[in-house]
Amino acid sequence: MLRRLYQRIRTEPLRRRVEASIHEGTGLSKGEWVLNELPFADAHINELSNQMTEWCQQRMAESRRPYGIDQMALAVACAVPGGQPLASASFGVFRPVEFYVDGGVADRLGHFLRSVHLEDLNRRHTSVRFAAALLSWGDIARATVFADEAA
Repeated sequence: MLRRLYQRIRTEPLRRRVEASIHEGTGLSKGEWVLNELPFADAHINELSNQMTEWCQQRMAESRRPYGIDQMALAVACAVPGGQPLASASFGVFRPVEFYVDGGVADRLGHFLRSVHLEDLNRRHTSVRFAAALLSWGDIARATVFADEAA
């Protein structure tokens, strides 16, 4: 009983630091791509997929990986600028190597983009914004759990 209480007391400040770090945006990268050329075609989506994939790869390469903590989380959305999301997807927590494998996160991202109905987007006669948020758990760990080592 005392051991459990001691563990809780010890981990509570760390949990608060991690939560504060996430709240401050540590390890969070945001990207945005706007399609303006109407009518939208498959070629636009293929180019967008390439751009978003390259952006993810670049951000993952820049992330910290203290003691092998390299997990990432990715979420993407599509909306008319200033409007509610038309489509969104979350790819959960993954390791960078899972981004590159066949059927991995990069392929799933491309599938999500190709699943957005171009006819529906073209009927709106307006630009469409795609946004991505990539979170690096390694950056968060570096800023919290291993903060003393960074000094």
